[in-house]
Amino acid sequence: MKIIQNNLNRFVVQKFITYKLHIGSLKSLWNPRFKPFLNGFRNNFCIINPELSVLYLKRAYKILQKIHLSNKKILFIGSPVGLEKEFSCLCIQNNHYFMEKGIYGFFSNYENKASLNIFNTQISSKQPDVIFIFNPSLNLMVFEETKGLDIPIISFVSTDDDYFKLDYPIPANIKSKKGGLFVYNLFHYLFTTKVRKFSDRKIKSRNKIDKY
Repeated sequence: MKIIQNNLNRFVVQKFITYKLHIGSLKSLWNPRFKPFLNGFRNNFCIINPELSVLYLKRAYKILQKIHLSNKKILFIGSPVGLEKEFSCLCIQNNHYFMEKGIYGFFSNYENKASLNIFNTQISSKQPDVIFIFNPSLNLMVFEETKGLDIPIISFVSTDDDYFKLDYPIPANIKSKKGGLFVYNLFHYLFTTKVRKFSDRKIKSRNKIDKY
């Protein structure tokens, strides 16, 4: 687990500034509630505190990792910019749920969603254990419909978003192709963790056998 976290730290620190995920919206568009996550302003743009971003990302990542390694379900609503098809395939290949966008009535009719006849057939009747939203501002109905369902919601938020309804906000601007690549690689790493851990166990078992 420590090795995985160390690798994650190196990936985040290396890519965060390179991909300019710390540069938020124009100052004229920012949400004042975002102020605790800011370092200040530069050239009329909001500058997000990267240390806080890494801290909040690590917290959310641990939750997602625990869900994934326990064979539980993550529902992804939306996808990284520029990698929509690739990400939907990545989710389905790893037995998680995927929707292009939130749809009115989905959660209020979850147990009987087959009658709605408009949802991804990959989504089963089993309730997801956590929801990851890519654009919370465009999926406000999700927050209303999940009230009382006790499903944590995680999302990246930029300086023009409102994070108050999120259980686990991650301050970073991923609304670009570089941001999309960052998030895609992050989840690709998350989903292959189980494969690497299984392979490591097989290697250790072979080494033990070779000693005798």
